[in-house]
Amino acid sequence: MSCCGKNRALAQAAAYAARKGPARVPEPLATATSDVMFEYVGRGTATVHGPTTGRAYRFGGNGHRLRVDPRDRPGLAAMALLRQVR
Repeated sequence: MSCCGKNRALAQAAAYAARKGPARVPEPLATATSDVMFEYVGRGTATVHGPTTGRAYRFGGNGHRLRVDPRDRPGLAAMALLRQVR
């Protein structure tokens, strides 16, 4: 019996990958050029959780500013006591 040069195995692997779908690309990490900053405009202190990352952001009082992950921006922007400043 002759060898197929592993072509059959390569063809099967390619067929499996095609059925599996496209590879998932991870979200980019925050960089210095993608800084997003929010300011707390309420009274007292507040801890809010980023809706996408789940990260806890602790604001120490009125006017306190924090950098946040850009993926959390839409959810935090919808919160009444937070104001996006950058």
